Amino acid sequence: MQHTIEDLIRKINLMHDKAVEIHRLRNQYSDLAKESYDKKRCKEILDDIQYMALLIAHDKSGDEIKTEMEYKDAERLRT
Repeated sequence: MQHTIEDLIRKINLMHDKAVEIHRLRNQYSDLAKESYDKKRCKEILDDIQYMALLIAHDKSGDEIKTEMEYKDAERLRT
């Protein structure tokens, strides 16, 4: 894996936040309202989520599972 586990957690959390945003936008108006949700904006957010998922799926270089703690320890040893 090219990125750290912490990077993965941040991406997944961001995907979650964007999904919640879509949910709120999509359900902003009831069936009785004369307005409808912003379909274009929802699609843009969904595209972002799918792109991040694709980046995660394609992060297959190497077989090491990295963590930021390892890099902090290595940095501390160098100084």
